[in-house]
Amino acid sequence: MQTKPLYLDDSYQKTMEARVQEVVQEPNGDYRVRLDQTVFYPMGGGQATDQGMLSSDGLSAQIYQVMMKDGDIWHYLKTQTAPHVGTKVTGEINWDRRYTNMKKHTAGHVVDFAMYVLGYSPSPLMPYKGDHNKKLFIQYQGTVGKDIRQELEQKANELVAQNVPITWEFTSFEALQKEAIYLQPYLPKNKPLRIIRLEGVGAVADGGTQLKTTGELGSITIPVIDGQSGETIVHYTVET
Repeated sequence: MQTKPLYLDDSYQKTMEARVQEVVQEPNGDYRVRLDQTVFYPMGGGQATDQGMLSSDGLSAQIYQVMMKDGDIWHYLKTQTAPHVGTKVTGEINWDRRYTNMKKHTAGHVVDFAMYVLGYSPSPLMPYKGDHNKKLFIQYQGTVGKDIRQELEQKANELVAQNVPITWEFTSFEALQKEAIYLQPYLPKNKPLRIIRLEGVGAVADGGTQLKTTGELGSITIPVIDGQSGETIVHYTVET
């Protein structure tokens, strides 16, 4: 990947300066651009795309979608006029949207860590899929054979009330093996990875944007837990 993902260093950075590296016109007449660095999070890992504005001399364009394509980050612009390669641009994310997405994402991790603290994960429940966009759920392989909704919601909100610090850093696959409470499938072994830690609770690999503390969440609700076909799906909501 040629674009430096600034959002992995600081989830709270709202603006940036960058250089245009490549420009491609889409069939609908809009453009997508690749920059040397970006604060815009691309859709992925269950987290929604950032949106915002990209500006330069004579140009102010809406970024309506950011995606990984061909191994790099592309910004899709609602414009009929593209910036030229080499142009210096400024970008600003829609912070309200980003912060809401961060809360949804972090809340999912807090629910998952609560599952770990209660002794249900990573065994007998192994997480393998999540949606932190609209539906808000975590999907586990395995079942527990009893109703855990109330105790899981209570434990998740205990972690919120404790205002636990959340930290992250780049690390290696070997270090992840030693520290993470579980390893997600298909993690690359030949490049730096990112680990997030809930202080005093545990750590997992993650590539999304996170809150600084659990207290920013307000409260978490778990309305229902579905168990079917050897799987458990935990649905959750969070104050936004």
